[in-house]
Amino acid sequence: MVGDHYHKVSRMGDLMKISVIGAGNIGGILGSKWANQGHEVLFGVRDPQADKVAALLASGGNKARAAMVPESIGAAEVVLFAVPANSMKETAAKIGDELNGKILIDATNAVGRSPMHQFDLLRETAPNSALFRAFSNLGWENFADPMIKGVQIDLFYCGDPGPQQQQVDKLIADIGLRPVYIGDISQAGIIDSLTQLWFTLALRQGLGRHLAFKLLAE
Repeated sequence: MVGDHYHKVSRMGDLMKISVIGAGNIGGILGSKWANQGHEVLFGVRDPQADKVAALLASGGNKARAAMVPESIGAAEVVLFAVPANSMKETAAKIGDELNGKILIDATNAVGRSPMHQFDLLRETAPNSALFRAFSNLGWENFADPMIKGVQIDLFYCGDPGPQQQQVDKLIADIGLRPVYIGDISQAGIIDSLTQLWFTLALRQGLGRHLAFKLLAE
């Protein structure tokens, strides 16, 4: 059961302090876009001086910075995990209790394993945090360009209900996607099934990576 020990999330203009763990395609695009929307973004990376990190900081303007992973967590209200799934245990061990009380977004995919998400690890590591499964069931191309033939892409996600959900909605919308909340963390398997469907259609059926899903209802 999630406690009520959350950090108070900034309400001034809905701007947040975000730690993005990982500087690959997903973390890099999301972090840069959030920084350009005015959020304070700190990329947690192994080498803050790397050339690709410098390029990310340039694309994020004066709202993006980089630090070693443990240093990136401290002041953050939101932590996005965008690292290979097989490194999550090591990553979580480095930051441990620093995660407690924050909004944690799991965008990792343990491809070929079940479950694909890291909720069990994150709940054990940070029992008083709000967990969300988001940015995991689409390719990074859809975050870079969230429109297909003039239609806005939907991002299906799940997580702990409560006021933190509104903050995650805001972060999804700031990428240019339409957030579609499907329920609490017990729905993570459905999100993972969408991920598997995306891989099947985009790669095995050859439809290409700029492929997404749309909810239509009356």
